[in-house]
Amino acid sequence: MRRYTFLAFLLSASCLAFAQRPKIKYGDVKAEDFKNSVYEIDSSANAVVLYDYCTAKYEGDNKADFNVLYKFHKRIRLLNKNSFDLATIEIPLYKGTSMEEKIEKLEAVTYNLENGSVVSSKVDKSSLFKDKVSNNFVVQKLTLPNIKEGSIIEYTYILSSPFSTDLKSWYFQGNEPVLWSEYDLTVPSIFNFVSLRQGYHPYTIDTVATSYDTYNILIPGSGAYDRSEVVTLKSNTYHTTWAMQNVPALKKENYTTTLRNHIAKIEFQIASLRYPDRPEIPKMRTWMQVADELMKSESFGADVYARNGWMSDDISKIIQGASSPYEKAKRTYEFLRDNFTCTDHDATRLSAPIKKIFQNRNGNVADINLLLTAMLKHQGLDAVPALLSTKEHGKTFDAYPILSKFNYVICKLVVDTTVYLLDASENKLGFGKLPEECYNGNARLIAPMPVLINLLPSSLKESKVTSVFITKGEKGGINGSFTSNLGYYESTDLREKLVKTTKEDYFKGIKKSFAMETEVENGEIENQKNYDEIAVVKYDFKMPASDEDIIYFNPMFNEAYKTNPFKSAQRFYPVEMPYATNEVYVLNMEVPEGYKVDEVPKSVRVNFNDDEGKFEYIVSNKDGVIQLRSTIVINKATFEPDEYENLRNFFAYIVKKQSEQIVFKKTK
Repeated sequence: MRRYTFLAFLLSASCLAFAQRPKIKYGDVKAEDFKNSVYEIDSSANAVVLYDYCTAKYEGDNKADFNVLYKFHKRIRLLNKNSFDLATIEIPLYKGTSMEEKIEKLEAVTYNLENGSVVSSKVDKSSLFKDKVSNNFVVQKLTLPNIKEGSIIEYTYILSSPFSTDLKSWYFQGNEPVLWSEYDLTVPSIFNFVSLRQGYHPYTIDTVATSYDTYNILIPGSGAYDRSEVVTLKSNTYHTTWAMQNVPALKKENYTTTLRNHIAKIEFQIASLRYPDRPEIPKMRTWMQVADELMKSESFGADVYARNGWMSDDISKIIQGASSPYEKAKRTYEFLRDNFTCTDHDATRLSAPIKKIFQNRNGNVADINLLLTAMLKHQGLDAVPALLSTKEHGKTFDAYPILSKFNYVICKLVVDTTVYLLDASENKLGFGKLPEECYNGNARLIAPMPVLINLLPSSLKESKVTSVFITKGEKGGINGSFTSNLGYYESTDLREKLVKTTKEDYFKGIKKSFAMETEVENGEIENQKNYDEIAVVKYDFKMPASDEDIIYFNPMFNEAYKTNPFKSAQRFYPVEMPYATNEVYVLNMEVPEGYKVDEVPKSVRVNFNDDEGKFEYIVSNKDGVIQLRSTIVINKATFEPDEYENLRNFFAYIVKKQSEQIVFKKTK
């Protein structure tokens, strides 16, 4: 199932799953509404949204062209104390230069069941207050009174918005399960919106109907001598209804980028305005137009594409001795990476001219990587900036240039037909590497041809090879050597960890991880400071002899999957691994002195979804030597909800198999 569906709003196909719409009126709460203390949709829920409804309708306004009236009605059952924060209502209101959103007819009430009767407690209007969030946003707040475990709270209000081209999004899903969520939208054909759908829960109602309505509106003039005028018109009107029933709560689980990518919602982007007998007015730009504007913008590309003669002397010192374009680019990158501090990893605009950024030796991610791009271009290299959205920020819409969806800037460099993606804002990244966070779909080049760059997680493959050799030790003990060639991103994590701890403490932690008393010696980490290479962890270990007649020995040590990362029986959104993986574990072990092998795990080979992965666990026992090779291959990073059960079962099998032990029996 696709995560997003893109539809031209006025051309939406209509479909209807016939369902009984709940008959809920504001203020009509009965004793029977309190009978459930647990709801079938989620027996562990702290609260259940019983009803969430909004109508949005345009009305003509000869002062401000159009208003949109949103009427909200929400009813929630509070089941325990953990839900009491839901009784504080926050309503964001947008304020422009000369216009602002306003709330009308706000009502809110708490219902409790006392001695078999419903008792209501209305909100005191004097308790309402506003918080200023920014110059453009205030939040209207109120807290409902007399809440208890089992209370029902309900509120309704009308929000009047003069911002007719900015339709509000609707969220069908949230932190609590929802029994019914509905959005009714009526729009005159003057407005051409693109609707952007997201989520995996099916629509119970998805319909569109047409009618005609009368509006008094202000039609803007189309030229210097064409004056605006107030007219009364009958417009073709589109009435669309979306509804979902029994929507589960969205809960964070393992291998999730951000829940914002998966919450069931619908949002809107204005595409154009179509006033009667006037040329269509485009409102959505193309990527070619946006890229051209950004390249010329003082806050983005103007400095990058300028001559920048001031940097010539500094660049000469930085690349001194470098002969090839690759060496020059690498030295430039490393200079910025090692000498500049990133103050903000969430930015798409310059905070200052790049000359000042260079002088200050710090800046946000856009500052540093746009400066990098400018310095590479100054050397005649093919460098171009690109925009992307990190995993935590959420997915972008490839087809639409919605700049608010982006939060990061990188540099694309081509040297002798080889493409390098660069990010000098991270101080432990090698040349041509990006943070794992950047692999979140596609990046967009900001160039005359603003093409996409594939940054899907499945395009990354993390390989790890671990080898353990065990020989007979003194007096029946065993000696071993451990070598692990980590994957690149595991290497990066280790380097970050070693910033906060010493190498000695790191190996003390490894010693404590063994199930039995073990000596760990000669600990070494190769390539700790060489960020272009993977890290290699090495150490030797010794285990004393055992007096037990039978020894149970796990040959995987701490490299085994001990628990299944997929605990939930059902998943409502995709599994998002950070990369494809290839993990290999190899053991060569001499049988301990005085013992014989009584039992070894059986060898198995299991394919996952044909060619999407495999698990091999191959064991041999010959001439007093045990050999084991365990291989886990996952060839893609993202798995849709309907693939979840197979994936969960696959890892359950791995956990079970890797927990099996070799049994040694003392010889007589």
